Amino acid sequence: MRRAVIVVASGAICGGAMATEFDLTPAGTDTLNVTGAVGGTAIVSDFFTQPAGTGVFEPFLTIEANAAGKLPTNNKNIEQGYNTDGVLYMDQQRPNWNKLLRLSDLATLNIGGKSYYGFELDANEPGADKSVISVDNIRIYTSATDNTGSVQNNISALNSLGALRWAMNDPIGTWNIENWVKLDSAQENVDADKGISNGGSGKSDMILYVPTTAFAGAQPDDYIFFWNVNGVHYGVNDNLASEAGYEEWRAVVNTNRVPDGGATIALVGLGIAGLGVIRRKMS
Repeated sequence: MRRAVIVVASGAICGGAMATEFDLTPAGTDTLNVTGAVGGTAIVSDFFTQPAGTGVFEPFLTIEANAAGKLPTNNKNIEQGYNTDGVLYMDQQRPNWNKLLRLSDLATLNIGGKSYYGFELDANEPGADKSVISVDNIRIYTSATDNTGSVQNNISALNSLGALRWAMNDPIGTWNIENWVKLDSAQENVDADKGISNGGSGKSDMILYVPTTAFAGAQPDDYIFFWNVNGVHYGVNDNLASEAGYEEWRAVVNTNRVPDGGATIALVGLGIAGLGVIRRKMS
């Protein structure tokens, strides 16, 4: 397993002088352990799914910098948002692809004898040097009620979404980015001999596996609220900004929960295929 890289970050980005960069940019599949500030150790890995476009990928969260004229950060390089019932807050885009999730929607995945929930990212960034993006924070909440109306565009009210179950970084502060993922949306050379490579919308890029132990005490019908912010590290390297089109997240879902004529079975199959990669890289 490749080691995370320790880098010096700008004080405007990170509350401390040092930050941990989890670098997924080299060619091939990298799998790294990320010790969250809340909720224990998760796993991030390069992940390839094609096709992954609208109607196939089935995202629950779609965000794009300054989508629909909203400026929660007042910065065109940064995007953030959390899933809702289709109402667009922060940098969300496409109401049909911003959906509420429940805990019972999520498939339980076994990796090395431990249980995880999986969340897959399809990043849409320009090519060449600008294909990279920083994934700067992810925070996952549960709640018995839909609390999104009390948060809306106010990042300072984010913890009103519910019980914080897992966080890459905490507290929120201004950004407080101690852990971050450097992702190349065009590097994933899954099968170079066949000319299969990643890049742009329609090809997924990364998967996050969050330990199910982080959700102890949550009820099956509890809502899952997933907040993500990207591009904060543009201050270190402007190529890491959120550019081009939207980023979208989907969950590895429970086939018993979503009877969709087989599409969900295919998605769980993708998750299981990814587990094989992780076992090889972590062994």
